[in-house]
Amino acid sequence: MSGMLVGGLTLRLRLRGGKVENVEIESARPQAAVLLAGRTPEQAVRLVPLLFSLCGGAQGVAAQAALQAAQGKTPDARQSADWAATVRREAAAEHLWHLMLAWPPLYGLDRLEREYADCRRRLQQAKSDDEHAAVLANILTSNLLDMPPGDWLHLGQWDAWRDDSSSLGARLLRGAEDVAGVHAALLPHTTAADWLVLERQIATPAYCAAPTWQGEPRETGALARQHEHPLVSPLSAVGRNIEARIAARLVELAQWACGETGDACDWVDAVRCADGSGLARVETARGVLLHRVRVEHGLIAEYAAVAPTEWNFHPQGAYAREAMLITASDNAERKARMLALSLDPCVGYEVVLEQAD
Repeated sequence: MSGMLVGGLTLRLRLRGGKVENVEIESARPQAAVLLAGRTPEQAVRLVPLLFSLCGGAQGVAAQAALQAAQGKTPDARQSADWAATVRREAAAEHLWHLMLAWPPLYGLDRLEREYADCRRRLQQAKSDDEHAAVLANILTSNLLDMPPGDWLHLGQWDAWRDDSSSLGARLLRGAEDVAGVHAALLPHTTAADWLVLERQIATPAYCAAPTWQGEPRETGALARQHEHPLVSPLSAVGRNIEARIAARLVELAQWACGETGDACDWVDAVRCADGSGLARVETARGVLLHRVRVEHGLIAEYAAVAPTEWNFHPQGAYAREAMLITASDNAERKARMLALSLDPCVGYEVVLEQAD
């Protein structure tokens, strides 16, 4: 059953006169509510992690948190810490997968498959947050930064490292082919309670498919979380958004390797809604994940999930906005793929370029 809700994206760019005239984003992602309505909470908790091909841990935590809130329960400190650790460790593995396996082929580099498999195994074997951080620090030093992450975060000559280092991280940054332009508005840091004003909308399929915050599409993910970091903000300020997104992932990994993981509530929290439903917010590698669930007579009456992909690939969102700036002289297909990968959809995607008549 793993990966049952896979679907995919078709990113269709129509060019006219050497410029992108229109961007259409077609999503074939099914919604979880179809499979979860009518189940017991216990069945849903078991099923949710199996339904998603990526971020299954975060999806499972979101389901548990939302269902507990719907039943009027509050997690204790130990439960909250365990949830946060699950989500954070999964986010670290996803960032490493993204950087070590997904990006290299776009640069003509070999995927670090053996190195990633070893990294993932070692991270999974870590028995404490401190041990996990130590393993992650070793991985970053050996595979991505060529220096300890604490030194990298405070590197005085960061630009020189980016331009001259043979490390994979530096090569990915300097090889990013950006489309110069202002990125879409970023989703701010929120708590579950902040979403109460939208909780009825979140229950609808239309909102789950094309979510907005304060009336407009927002970008979520590492860039939204790290846009003020001094290694990231100069890049996004001049429209180097693809490079900024790569830098933001490296920054997060380096911070976590240095033990800078925040509080449990930064990662996961939930709130009970007025109608007795539960709403959970989880920070994943790709951005904010929302689950809303209503239980009646011991069974799930409504279930809705809003995933990061629906934010970043909203029809008027970050991908559509930046893809409009691509020109035919840019090696349009490669740049369109690079832009998509920087926003990291949690499903497969196809880039289609069409010439307008």
